[in-house]
Amino acid sequence: MAIDDHGDDAPSSKLHLPRNIVVPEIEVLEEDIRASLRQFVNLRKALAETNIVCSPVWEGHAGEAAVRAAVVPPQVVARHNDGAGMRALSDPSVVTMLADITAMMIEDPDGAVKVLGPTETLWMSEEAPVRSLEMPYQPHYRVLTLVIADFARKIGAGFTENEWIASLGLLDAFHDEATDPPKDAILAVTRVKIAAMCAEEAEWMRALQAEI
Repeated sequence: MAIDDHGDDAPSSKLHLPRNIVVPEIEVLEEDIRASLRQFVNLRKALAETNIVCSPVWEGHAGEAAVRAAVVPPQVVARHNDGAGMRALSDPSVVTMLADITAMMIEDPDGAVKVLGPTETLWMSEEAPVRSLEMPYQPHYRVLTLVIADFARKIGAGFTENEWIASLGLLDAFHDEATDPPKDAILAVTRVKIAAMCAEEAEWMRALQAEI
């Protein structure tokens, strides 16, 4: 069972994941993860002299991949851009893990909506301006980039990889009884870290709103 960031009242997600989608091969997903990271670096460089922050989540817009402007606390931006999660993505084994999890999310759209919805809500606003990435959009891009954003968010907040996986409800699929802590212990720590992360982000958001 997934551990929900915001309980039963989490806003519904807008993943737009087609029910009849064919799950890409893991090698394809790995390359798409690397391509999205290259796009992230390039966009960050292009916006370096501005105050514009773009969501890391891709969506389809007029047939092209696009991102929206985001109004999020600077601490959230720093955690995503420069935190432990983003640094971990230089490890090929982490990229493979994210590709495997993306495939699982695609195969379970309802589960993906539940566990990735809070991270999507953190970054996405329907009213925000859209910027094209000038490349064709593929239906799995949204969930793939949400998996990356969720990883960066939680690993940056001090989650271990096992705790991040537990937060997605996938611990059984990855847990190694020989080397990992007991599953109940991982789940208990994950619940505590989710509560702390959400409280911290809420405080950051209140401070940001007070400045606007």
